[in-house]
Amino acid sequence: MNEHPALPVQMKGVRGEGATKWRVVHPDIMKLGVRSFCFSLLIIPTIRVAVLKDIPQVTIQGDKLWAKTQSQEFPEEIESPAKIQSTPHGFKIGNILYQDSTLQIGSEEEVLQVGEKKFKGELEIQRTARNKLLILNQLPMEDYLVGLVHGEIAASWPIEAIKAQVVAARTYAMRQQKEQSPGKQNYDLESNTDDQVYIGSLGKTEDRIVEQAVKATEGEILWHSGFYPVYFHSCCGGETETVERVWGKKEISSSIVDKFCEQCPYSSWELHLSARELLDLLKSHGLEGRRIKSIAAEKYETSPRNAIIIIETDQMSLFLGATEFRRIVGYKDLKSTWFDVQVTPREIIFKGKGFGHGVGLCQWGAKEMAQAGKNYKEILEFYYPRAVLHKVY
Repeated sequence: MNEHPALPVQMKGVRGEGATKWRVVHPDIMKLGVRSFCFSLLIIPTIRVAVLKDIPQVTIQGDKLWAKTQSQEFPEEIESPAKIQSTPHGFKIGNILYQDSTLQIGSEEEVLQVGEKKFKGELEIQRTARNKLLILNQLPMEDYLVGLVHGEIAASWPIEAIKAQVVAARTYAMRQQKEQSPGKQNYDLESNTDDQVYIGSLGKTEDRIVEQAVKATEGEILWHSGFYPVYFHSCCGGETETVERVWGKKEISSSIVDKFCEQCPYSSWELHLSARELLDLLKSHGLEGRRIKSIAAEKYETSPRNAIIIIETDQMSLFLGATEFRRIVGYKDLKSTWFDVQVTPREIIFKGKGFGHGVGLCQWGAKEMAQAGKNYKEILEFYYPRAVLHKVY
């Protein structure tokens, strides 16, 4: 962004009716010699999250449900539960056909239930090219953050750890909304680990606890010449990692020695696989052979995590980046790229530390910091030492 003082201007938001409006303000923020300008919003932004994808039908429940297509001026009341199906030209609710590519569903109570999950705001249903349904939850950013905390950590965690998670997640969401990935023309975020885990409302009691943390940090984000590239993970195992080593991106990040996550349940772990299991997993990625002779894990010079994994069979050697190798084996099974590997006649044993990519805030470390008396600002400063805390609305 231009570093010269700018007059306040208005710019349209990223997309859609009622798009967020942005106003540039110019009280300069000085941190570590870096000069930055920050955004200030005129309204609390709305976020659009994909909660279900490529499904043939969906059943939605709610008090006094209503439906509205793009061509309708006013919504019309529909029965609950409403079974919504995709048709070649639109949607079918019960015996009623709606000829449009988009359908809005809402409730008088502003809580909608899909299966076991409850969502605040509205649901937008889009018909995809394959005649399937894409379900988006459209809601205010602050309500979204409540459902995110339920998915990423828990309402029972210390309030200062929850606040830190909220600020990090708000920053990530607003950055993604601003930049908009090519595969998300119609929405801002996935509801899984591709972005941030969002599971909706858990009811008044648990929601109320998280709402306190959201309200206490309302509009606060991390900033460094733009939205700070915020990432977080479950457990770093004792040291966080840089963005470049994990994804090869030239983004600002820090590797931090973290003694606070020693009580993390994933501080050490083991994974046992048969040679046949691993051969089958790697076959579609070019590995040939009937027997694994060896597996070598080459670490970065200044990191405990692996950079390259070399699998040698009786026919060839396959070189894979450690992050890609972890994706193939399974993120939940091979919990991090910080591991040693041993090949035995009967099985392959991985012994590792931490859970997740290791970049940015360590959630279990943040929990321990909060329990030790640190506040959310101290937690954020520890994991994002070059970021500035700024209130944008």
